[in-house]
Amino acid sequence: MNKNFFLVLVSMLYFVYIAPIFAEDSPNHSAQIGIGAVTMDGQTWQQVSLRPDFSIGKFGVALDLTLYIDNEGNIREEEWDENQDIIDKIYYLRWGKKDDPVYVRAGSLDNVNLGYGILVKRYSNAMEYPDVRRVGLELDVSVGNIQVEGFLANFRELDQPGLFGLRASYAFLGKLRFGASFVQDGNLYGGIKDDDNDSVPNEFDRYPDNNDIEQQDNWNSVANSVNDANLLDTLVDYPGQEWLDEDLARYDDAEETVRAFGVDLSYPVFDKLDVYIQWAKFQDFGSGYAPGIRFRPSDWFDMGFEYRDYQDQFMGEFFDRSYDLERVYVNETGTELLTKREKLETAQSMYGIYADAKINIFNFVEFFAAYTTLKAKNSGHDDSNSLYAQLSLKPKVIPKIASFTAYYQQNNVDSLFEEKTPSTFHGAYFGYKIGENAQLRFHWRTTYVDQNGDGDISGDDETVKTFSLETVFNAW
Repeated sequence: MNKNFFLVLVSMLYFVYIAPIFAEDSPNHSAQIGIGAVTMDGQTWQQVSLRPDFSIGKFGVALDLTLYIDNEGNIREEEWDENQDIIDKIYYLRWGKKDDPVYVRAGSLDNVNLGYGILVKRYSNAMEYPDVRRVGLELDVSVGNIQVEGFLANFRELDQPGLFGLRASYAFLGKLRFGASFVQDGNLYGGIKDDDNDSVPNEFDRYPDNNDIEQQDNWNSVANSVNDANLLDTLVDYPGQEWLDEDLARYDDAEETVRAFGVDLSYPVFDKLDVYIQWAKFQDFGSGYAPGIRFRPSDWFDMGFEYRDYQDQFMGEFFDRSYDLERVYVNETGTELLTKREKLETAQSMYGIYADAKINIFNFVEFFAAYTTLKAKNSGHDDSNSLYAQLSLKPKVIPKIASFTAYYQQNNVDSLFEEKTPSTFHGAYFGYKIGENAQLRFHWRTTYVDQNGDGDISGDDETVKTFSLETVFNAW
């Protein structure tokens, strides 16, 4: 058995029995043990996890030490077969909070924005969690009139590098603030899913559990030795001569980069109201601008409004919450993979409005919604509508209900709720108390993948449903 398996067992024992001794002086600490089931890659796994979460002063850490076990008692090796997998067990390391002069977070990134969001808005590297685990970095540092914000989506892609962004801003002439941003994804093909590491993406992989290159060589050897087509057709799992003769869809050398930069200017009219204008451009593509206001009259209410004007080959909020779901996709003929960069080539000039609002009612109900509607400047092109909404309940006064959150997102569609796209996802969390220190937790999530590239999502294989159920106990 892999040595990392023993490491996680030792870690679990440490955090259950030893860590509480050192955490007694810390005002904020907890550890939860979860036992349940989760569906990943179309397969159901039994899940055993330990999630310690504690903070000392400004430092906070949360780990996710999880074992996935199939019906035969085998442990999912993909979680433990590389030394880098140890990094994936860090859910986050944190210093400070977002409003502090120094804030740094490494691990899972839930809600990343750069400036006012014309390029990066509500990005999360955890949209495919736990199927895909990414360990990223987010920082926000303020010194005097200077503020620096930045993020890295995935430490595993440092060699390319993968998606990262940086913004610096400076206040001058009183409260007038100027900001400049740069965002790059060094290789969008880094988002390819290749479970068996044979350089053939899952979408084109005939043998998802074996190396297709080796399988093709082996079957060619068999075909050359038999020299009888009729006999070959009787062999179990014979893939056919057409597959043996074709060039496999290998993407190990594929590279495609997207770069963008932007500037913004803002001014606080008074403590509760900011006005701003932002402009951005993609290298080799178009540009766009968006003036807006941000109004925060109280702690329980926050709203914003923008007018948006985009040229051809520009997409606002390009790096959004669903970016990793759209980063690589199958073309219309189902024969090759394309990247989200290709969508810039056909993006049409548009104009319209954006509005969002967040309401917190007595810290019991919190609702957030962001809506965008854009009209095509040229006739003959579709309009574009986007929506993100989230409703959370913290029902401390309702017996047995620990928590509830429902969410929905759909981007760049002509008609909301009627189309299924790779940018569409929805789901819900639900926690039910079964004891003073225990609860049942449910999580449903649905995403969509255009597997055959026909532009129409239909069928069970193009609807990806993830469901997890676990019993969670507070260890300390």
